[in-house]
Amino acid sequence: MAENEKLECLKKLQDVLQEKFALEQQVETLPKELRREEAMLRTVEKEFADLQKLASDTVDEVKSLSIRYEDAFQVRTGYEKQMEFLNTQREYEALSKQLEEARANEETLLKQRNSKTKESEKLKNQVIAKEEEVANQKAKVDEEQAKVDTELSGINEKIAELDRACLEIKGNAISDELYEKFSNIVRKKNGLGVVPVHGQVCMGCDRVLPVQFVIDLRLKQENNEIDYCPYCSRIIWYDQLDPETEKNYIFEQLESKGTGSESKVSSASSGSQQDSDSYDESMGMDDGFDDF
Repeated sequence: MAENEKLECLKKLQDVLQEKFALEQQVETLPKELRREEAMLRTVEKEFADLQKLASDTVDEVKSLSIRYEDAFQVRTGYEKQMEFLNTQREYEALSKQLEEARANEETLLKQRNSKTKESEKLKNQVIAKEEEVANQKAKVDEEQAKVDTELSGINEKIAELDRACLEIKGNAISDELYEKFSNIVRKKNGLGVVPVHGQVCMGCDRVLPVQFVIDLRLKQENNEIDYCPYCSRIIWYDQLDPETEKNYIFEQLESKGTGSESKVSSASSGSQQDSDSYDESMGMDDGFDDF
């Protein structure tokens, strides 16, 4: 059988495209750890901002309580001075009651101020600790970013090399349109865009092909043409096996052995239209499976 230049180019392209798409997948997943560190940074930055606001509000409360305490102190000392100038028991009793209330208010405000002052000092220490945590997390993000940038640079260089290799293999044997369509097939079919046919069985989807279809496939292959599996949409080529092995992949043999090929063929036949239709949409194929 004469060598099919177009088919041989596609086989070589498949190997290169598999490596290229694997690297592109790495590009998508590589920043995963960086995204996690960035999310953590946003969390600690928010916690830091919340702590700063709480600490600032607490300082304001301490100032307010200090002012109120000073006012209460002045009121209490004022009442105490007035005690020296009382003339009657009634005045003494009334002022004593006011003095007692002033002392109680002063004591309450003093306790509140002292408590809030301790809380303020505690928050200041928490702010300092959180600020250090933010700085450490920023350092982690910067370190991870540098790591990702270095790795991405190397991967992108390798992808560029593979793109050049694809163009070199493609040459004039593969049209731009076929190259794009084949790339889509390889990407969507888990790296297998061109597969052999053994006997009557497509090795991409394991479905039995009609006898005449296989005969036509062999003729096209000899004429430097290609064809697609009507079921899985991959590019297929007839792989000549030794006669004994090929028997296991011939429809008549499968049928005579009762291996369930009838239901397999029935399933393939009923699903062929659906598979072909979905192929056009997912692979970008227009006008069926025309050769290029």
